[in-house]
Amino acid sequence: MIAAEWQKLDAARDALRAPRLQINQLEQDEVKFVDYDFEDTHRFPAPLKAVELVHLTDLQIGSKGFQRTRFNEYLAWLLDKPTRFVLLGGDIVDAATILSVASPYDNTQEPIDQVDQATELLKPLQKAGRLLGYVGGNHERRTIKTFGDCGRLIARNLEVPYSRGVQLIDIHFGKHNPFRVSLWHGGGSARTKGAKAQMLHRFMHQADSHVYMVGHLHDVVLLFDWRQQRTGRRIKLQKIAGIMSSSFQSYWNSYAEVAAMSPSDTMMARVILEPSGKWEVTLR
Repeated sequence: MIAAEWQKLDAARDALRAPRLQINQLEQDEVKFVDYDFEDTHRFPAPLKAVELVHLTDLQIGSKGFQRTRFNEYLAWLLDKPTRFVLLGGDIVDAATILSVASPYDNTQEPIDQVDQATELLKPLQKAGRLLGYVGGNHERRTIKTFGDCGRLIARNLEVPYSRGVQLIDIHFGKHNPFRVSLWHGGGSARTKGAKAQMLHRFMHQADSHVYMVGHLHDVVLLFDWRQQRTGRRIKLQKIAGIMSSSFQSYWNSYAEVAAMSPSDTMMARVILEPSGKWEVTLR
């Protein structure tokens, strides 16, 4: 969509308790940089006590290992509180084809049906105005050689800003002017905790964000660091965090079990912003 179409779409969200959207950088039809304003008094007549940013990644809908019951429980939790907003981290569908490393026999549906199911499962978040961003993963890109990046189709169905690579998201809320998020699916095939942490830490050296979110490796890593900032005649230490969320995939009978990879279970990152400018990271 072009910028004017995004403005029209945002105007249609006036009736929702959803932040005002501003597209800052479009590359072709993909959104690389977007702003959300939680200080808009028309959208939020009463000041919010907190804003929660929840990372949702590696569902791999359509795979035999997708834990739908676990996801439905998580979705109910997300919708239970109106201040929880979601960042989609990629691999939303499994999308195995005859051209991909994984076998289509590991899937329960064809990729196009997986797109439909992903749209159906995530539609409640879209209708509530809770989806803020979406970056594609290697599983979305599995379909590029057949009919194109299926992540773009999911994003169009859900009317959420999409990038096949990295997406920068600024959150204007309270004294966060703004709170900066870098979203990327992740990459590589690291197996040890140290190698996984290196991939995340390398991403933390890009841009000037407060929080960096990745998935991909179906494991949990949380890193904190400090960045020096010039503030007038002083040097301020800025806290930054790198977070790797796991997946909604079952470990048993999966390729991870067969390859004797470290077991993992569902654990997604959540960043809680306070109006005071303070923030914290939790995992659920």
